[in-house]
Amino acid sequence: MGGGLPAVVVVAHDDPPQVRRLLAALAPLRVFLHVDANSSDEVARAILAGQPERVVALPRIRSGWAHRGILDAEIMGYRAALAETDAEHIVLCTGADYPLQSTRRIVELLDRHRGLSFGDISALPIEHWGPLRGYDRFIAKQFAWRQHRIPLPAFRRIPHQVVPAGGAQNKILSRRHAQLVVDALVGDDALRRFFRTCWIPDEVAIPSILFSPLLGGDWLEASVPCQPLWHINWGRRPGVKPPKSPRWLAMSDLPAIREAASRPGIPALFARKFSSSHRSLVEAIDADLRTET
Repeated sequence: MGGGLPAVVVVAHDDPPQVRRLLAALAPLRVFLHVDANSSDEVARAILAGQPERVVALPRIRSGWAHRGILDAEIMGYRAALAETDAEHIVLCTGADYPLQSTRRIVELLDRHRGLSFGDISALPIEHWGPLRGYDRFIAKQFAWRQHRIPLPAFRRIPHQVVPAGGAQNKILSRRHAQLVVDALVGDDALRRFFRTCWIPDEVAIPSILFSPLLGGDWLEASVPCQPLWHINWGRRPGVKPPKSPRWLAMSDLPAIREAASRPGIPALFARKFSSSHRSLVEAIDADLRTET
């Protein structure tokens, strides 16, 4: 594997054994790692101790559930990856993710799609995002407090240049798209303030930029239409309110993981979310899916 290898931004907050296993599985890729400042120093040291030079620790900021800090950490990671590597793609992972393919197969797939991005994102309306189909995330300032949504009692206009969009945090951006979102969110203070006060900023800011032609976005023309590259079990059931977070994966999920990782065309490259308490599942993935033979 030569120059232009993908880089990976990892945002993590707990479970050092799981995060360390993820970082090892991503070798030899450069990784830009953010550990939530809400996590204890002990957790951060346990994650970072003895990491090779290819793992770069980013400055720690507070980035709890639905907090604007998650978006800030992601942008920090993109800026570092763009400055320190010649990566043609930048992958965004959480610490609870794990690859379902060998690094070589991931690199080969991305190399076949240079200049194109991957992500489970779309312009609004998004049907499963509540009665207002996601527009409520934009039209009022809001923030998270103890895993509760707190909207301020005043409506606002969506900036004229913004096409509201949203979707999964996990994504793989082309270098050009990563630079585009950095330029938009670092270079325009008003735009950055707007997105940081949307609901769950990391799920709406970057998708909206990539869908907004006035901001340089061209998602439909410069992305790969395919099934999501992350296998996630949301546990959704008809007539039941969707959960706030995906289910933790266990050995019972292995058949579905195998199916996603071996589907024709473009298979799933990663899955979420893993815990070190289910180490046997990760070991099975390494043995069954990530070998080179």
